[in-house]
Amino acid sequence: MRRELALDIRLMNFTSRALVWLFVAGALLVAGNWVLMRPLWAIRVVRVQGSLQHISASALRSQALPQLHGNWFTIDLAAAQQAFARVPWVRSAVVQRVWPLSLLVTLQAQQPVAVWGDASASQLVDAQGALFDANIGEVQDMHLPQFDGPPGSAPRVLQMAYALDARLAALHWRVDALELGAEGNWRVRLAGGPTLNLGSDADATAFAARLQRFVALAAQVQRQYGRAIVSADLRYANGFAVRLQGAAAPAVDTHKHIQSGARGAR
Repeated sequence: MRRELALDIRLMNFTSRALVWLFVAGALLVAGNWVLMRPLWAIRVVRVQGSLQHISASALRSQALPQLHGNWFTIDLAAAQQAFARVPWVRSAVVQRVWPLSLLVTLQAQQPVAVWGDASASQLVDAQGALFDANIGEVQDMHLPQFDGPPGSAPRVLQMAYALDARLAALHWRVDALELGAEGNWRVRLAGGPTLNLGSDADATAFAARLQRFVALAAQVQRQYGRAIVSADLRYANGFAVRLQGAAAPAVDTHKHIQSGARGAR
């Protein structure tokens, strides 16, 4: 009986000590939370660095900073990064705590390579082929090419533009506008050169052969006729048709001449 009583006493003592420690821990937690919430720990400085081209300081102040909640200890860094990433022209943001009581925000700006859509568009294409909203007026002096195509096709259009620029570099032409039609046909307007109807690239080998044939013979055709090529249709299997500068409409059909030239080149 004495043993059972002693066991009960030990259990009571253990329970009492546990309750005391729980009370102390709770009190410390409440006190610590009270201390952390004091204005003493308010964020005093937000320093921004990185590629800041086109990123407006006023937009950061008006759109991102009001979304920062909490103090230096309690702020949600992931939410803060999202707030900065939503500012126009920001591609990515990293937010870090820096003592004393500061935040360091590292921004990566969007790098536009083309305008997407028609003249009333408000979207740009970045170097990865992703679309983002922007004020087109801010990039007018960059003379970006114009892209267009079905929804979700921006990466494919960008890759085709890179491929065409590489193929046409020998003629000193570059892509000024590129469109992928709903049926898969490509049309390109070249800066300093003609407009080309490239047809479909469903058969990649045939598409490359048609383009290579035109690149190989375009300069020869312009010398032969003494006129620049205004437009060309590359959808033929064994040649291409061109419209020459100054030719009266309808366009002069030089398909037969080009076919004989292509055969001669081979």
